[in-house]
Amino acid sequence: MERWEIVERRVLVVVGIALIALAVWLATDTESVLFAVLLAPIIFWVFWQAFFEDKRGSSEPVSGAERLLYGTYLWVRRLVLGGCALLLLGLAIVAFKMSQDLTTTLLIAGLSMFVGWVAIFGAGNEKSMSDDLRTHRERRKRYRKP
Repeated sequence: MERWEIVERRVLVVVGIALIALAVWLATDTESVLFAVLLAPIIFWVFWQAFFEDKRGSSEPVSGAERLLYGTYLWVRRLVLGGCALLLLGLAIVAFKMSQDLTTTLLIAGLSMFVGWVAIFGAGNEKSMSDDLRTHRERRKRYRKP
């Protein structure tokens, strides 16, 4: 690992610990609990970046912590985005039944399909959807239990 990567990792760990301390401090005040809850995804992202982001193409063995973080990310992504996709699909059905403009209905249905795709397969490294399935298969291969 290069020197800048070591420094980056240490800085991210310090930031993650500081964010955890801030979340605990905010959770002690009943009016600030919402902010503490909103810090959870940021804390998750900081630790993921610090320890596991660069390991996808690696042959290093998967640690239990890495598998746990990835599994948590995977199911939260599927639940949140899957819920959004179902909500958009319901909205498209309502728009269709209310005889809304066909363009509006198709746009909402298309957005629902796109969000559902990301919920199931995630997003790849490129801006198009062309590498999403390949990236999903690489991640599944890496994190599948032996």
